[in-house]
Amino acid sequence: MAGDRFPVKPSSLRTYIYCPRLYFFEVHLGRRRGLAEVFRLALGRLFHLALGILDYLRGRRVEEKVEVEVGGFLFVGRPDAWRVEDGTLIVTERKTSRAPRSGAWLSDAAQAAAYAFMLLRSKARGARGAEIEVSYARGGSRRLRLSEDLVDIVLRAAGEMRLVREGVVPYPNRSPGKCGVCPFREACESLDRELAAPGGGEVFEPGSWLAGLDPVARGG
Repeated sequence: MAGDRFPVKPSSLRTYIYCPRLYFFEVHLGRRRGLAEVFRLALGRLFHLALGILDYLRGRRVEEKVEVEVGGFLFVGRPDAWRVEDGTLIVTERKTSRAPRSGAWLSDAAQAAAYAFMLLRSKARGARGAEIEVSYARGGSRRLRLSEDLVDIVLRAAGEMRLVREGVVPYPNRSPGKCGVCPFREACESLDRELAAPGGGEVFEPGSWLAGLDPVARGG
């Protein structure tokens, strides 16, 4: 951590919005990846590399490090690709997963929004506005305007991530699909039992507001 600035990576912010409890466990327990996950990650890197070369040939900025301080936060990351067209910043975030039927998954949109937010304050200050493009390997690309709502989600999540780093237990944004493949499922259920037991301590639940949001971000 640089000084008292809390570092925020857009990729970690995506994890937090997907499930705050998953972020908690990855921070405090670490994560050992199985062979299947390592293989998927390797394929993902090849996917990003191939499309990154195409982006570069098209004159786009690819995988450049961006670092910007906002308040007490230090946002640091490398957007997959970005460009400015007719005064509009367009940030591309690539995912090997399947797209929702419309729009983009909120966690993916928030990650791309964080990159756009950073670029507007550093390398693309002359841009009059911004759009994010989430490109899925299965389902095509979805373009959304960078809205105040998305920026608010990014900043609110960043503030709560600091609390989680300090040991505050966040809300588990559960769903059958998420929990069924989560490597921390048993630890999460055990933690809930401990917190619910007499004398288990006060329950803090930053991130509970995420359950009230549509998991899909749509254009508008």
